[in-house]
Amino acid sequence: MEQHMINKFENIYKEESDAIFRFCLLRVSDREKALDLTQETFLRLWKSMLKGEEILNNKAFLFKIAHRLIIDWYRKKKSFSLESILERREDEEYDILDENTDTESLSTQAEARHLIEKINDLPSYHRTPVYLRYVEDLSPVEIGKILGISANAASVRINRGLKELKEQYEK
Repeated sequence: MEQHMINKFENIYKEESDAIFRFCLLRVSDREKALDLTQETFLRLWKSMLKGEEILNNKAFLFKIAHRLIIDWYRKKKSFSLESILERREDEEYDILDENTDTESLSTQAEARHLIEKINDLPSYHRTPVYLRYVEDLSPVEIGKILGISANAASVRINRGLKELKEQYEK
């Protein structure tokens, strides 16, 4: 029984860890903190499995845990100095440009970064559903479970978020 649970956990980790990490990284903009949050998310999954809790949708369960951990982190987070934020942005700009990057790849990266910045400009009640739908490719039902709302409410938030994105883009 124990080996079966370990195998199940390892399979879930292999399938979902990258998506959970990206979700955390996009929210906290700190690689180390995103890794910590990802690790804590999977630790909580393991504890739930040990307790014998029934998990109907692994992906929704993990995103819900990660979402709650991120909220908790922001509540506890200390404010950063403007100088440290500016230094980090300069470092990120240099990381994009290396000698092996072709023009098309740079263009795609720039477009993706621009879109993610626009998504981050959305209010949180639109930002998270739009991100989960179009970056993580989750269904409105799964998004609803993660956010604790109905699938219909998730669809409405996604559509309103897209409408707001379009309005921002036209500016």
